[in-house]
Amino acid sequence: MSTAQETHQSDIDAPNLTFETNSLYILLSDRGDKSYTFHWRLYLHQSPTSGTIYHLLNDTDPTIWRFEHIPDQTVIDERELLGVLKIVVLDPILHAHFLERLHQVPIVDSVRFRERITCRVWLKEALFALDEEGYIMLTRSVDDIEAEARNLALRNKSLGRRTVVRSCGSQA
Repeated sequence: MSTAQETHQSDIDAPNLTFETNSLYILLSDRGDKSYTFHWRLYLHQSPTSGTIYHLLNDTDPTIWRFEHIPDQTVIDERELLGVLKIVVLDPILHAHFLERLHQVPIVDSVRFRERITCRVWLKEALFALDEEGYIMLTRSVDDIEAEARNLALRNKSLGRRTVVRSCGSQA
């Protein structure tokens, strides 16, 4: 069984990222500004070359969020992608149920995390629900996973690289 590998790169455009089939990842993408905020997505790598992206968008109105899942996506070549955090290997029999569960994550301000809804807050709520229901097994808090992902993206943005790493806060 292979393990997720950290890929050190000096050129952020180099597509040398390694993903494992049936693994769930958190993707953080650069928003292109100097604010060091990111677009947060879940990604289930389902074949040797592609997978499904799950995320929230507010593309038509900044106050209206919507859930989107996009199958058959290849994220390796995404120029904006900064950090990829492996969370778990997800049995293929659970993939359809996983999507159904993500559809049920509320798109409202979070009472649990006391934050207004964003793609990041929705992802935190999704991780909490998935852990609580046994789809994934977190060994640290959702806030710790968030910090781990954010630190990875911040470090990579400042160093001009992209990496895939296994989370220290889950049983990947």
